[in-house]
Amino acid sequence: MLTQTKSTTPSKVDLKEFVASFKRNVSRVNNRLDDYLKNSNEKNIHDIRTAVRRLDSSYKALPQNMRKKNKIKQYVSKCKDLFRLNSKIRDYDIITEKIQQHEQHQNVDIENCKKRLASRREAKLREARALALEVRKMSVPKINRGNISDKKLTKRYNKVVSRFANKILLNFPIVIADPEKLKELHEMRKDCKKLRYMLELLPVNNSSSKGNVSQLLQELEKMQDILGEIHDCDAVISYLKRQVKRPKLDEITNKIIEERSKKYEEFRAYFKADIANNQNYSLLLKICSIT
Repeated sequence: MLTQTKSTTPSKVDLKEFVASFKRNVSRVNNRLDDYLKNSNEKNIHDIRTAVRRLDSSYKALPQNMRKKNKIKQYVSKCKDLFRLNSKIRDYDIITEKIQQHEQHQNVDIENCKKRLASRREAKLREARALALEVRKMSVPKINRGNISDKKLTKRYNKVVSRFANKILLNFPIVIADPEKLKELHEMRKDCKKLRYMLELLPVNNSSSKGNVSQLLQELEKMQDILGEIHDCDAVISYLKRQVKRPKLDEITNKIIEERSKKYEEFRAYFKADIANNQNYSLLLKICSIT
């Protein structure tokens, strides 16, 4: 059984590189906002969400005195609100896409369902675009190396990484054993993403753990991708089950339940096979020890 692990070899965060990375992440958000406001298509929705994730990782690594600065705190908070709105829009897109994949013939119930999704998406998109414009007009937050303690930055960074790593380690045996642990599956997927972006903040010349970090980034991305496909199915199933019972919608729901089951078995088979030959299991156990 996977257990929580205490940090053994703290990772050193390079202050100069970190400040430069924070600036890049803020700049990336603003650039993605410009693209999003010009055209809120699927690609730009994805890009703004990814940019906000990276900014939030940098923010989480900041020492407390910097995280509490109003300008930084308010900017990141607004960005996260925008992230949540666009996540909802993405859910509507995924649900619509899945329905279209599985519908064999046009049906009034299916068409009405798609119209409702389109209407909700449009309303949420108007809200998101208004917020995006508001964020774009905000003063860009800046951090100064002179206001950050190198020691506190490293301590905070390792604390956050260990928190995400331990959550993954604790949820791993739960989700491997039970496909119906939807909350744990969803949390594990999010923690994989958060840990990935935190690890990317490490300097590239961090020689002692560079190999482990590179491997972990690949494994976390693989785990995240499979869990993401499972989560997409869960979102569609949940939505369709809330609709008024219609035979054609029930048929599609059953097909997606079957698809979800296959994705879950793929996830479990992938990790069980590698656990057996001591690959991913050992990598998961090393997650905490790299911090």
